[in-house]
Amino acid sequence: MKRVYLLVLVLFLGTPAFGQGLTINLMETDSTGKKSAEILQTDRTRARLDLPNGSKLLYNSETKKLMAMFPGSPTYVELTPQLVQVLGASRRGQAPPAAITYKRMGMSRVGQWPCTLYEGSRGSEKVAELCAAESAAIGLAASDFTVVQQALDSVKGVIPQDVLEGVPTYGSIAAQGFAGFPVRRVTFATGKVSTTNELVDIKRGPLPDANFAAPTSINNDTPAK
Repeated sequence: MKRVYLLVLVLFLGTPAFGQGLTINLMETDSTGKKSAEILQTDRTRARLDLPNGSKLLYNSETKKLMAMFPGSPTYVELTPQLVQVLGASRRGQAPPAAITYKRMGMSRVGQWPCTLYEGSRGSEKVAELCAAESAAIGLAASDFTVVQQALDSVKGVIPQDVLEGVPTYGSIAAQGFAGFPVRRVTFATGKVSTTNELVDIKRGPLPDANFAAPTSINNDTPAK
């Protein structure tokens, strides 16, 4: 199931405005201070996310398939709509954790982007801080993440709620509790900073098909249908 949870990170990938290719570069800093790049590439129907741990995630909005490639492996794990149904049935009756609630804390700036600070809590425990930049300040809009929302909706009840909440997307107060794209997100565990993710830059332009090519060999824990 851990492999399936990892797949949800690809849901961060969205459809760029006007069908252009979109590349988002982020930097993750862990609790030891180690920095690792995280790179998102997406066009109208396809997306790729290179994670700091070396894994690569692919999503195709036409086939509705999520694919995960792991370091050192020539194969990939595939999550199809049919497999989502099987996994969803196996999780029925499991109570989800309480949702994160966000409280607006003021204004700040991350790099070149002015943003609104939010503090996120799960019950009485602080679990996140983020600074979200809205459209005029960052050049992104909710429409850039249409595929993100479709994919998030498709795996509700399969991927744990706390994992879904960690997927960066262009938020709204009504749906996520914050407005805009998180240019900085800090997560906390037992009161201590766990990770910090910051936006480095955003680029638009054509992306080669090779960037979205998956290996020819599949190796699912549960066979895809």
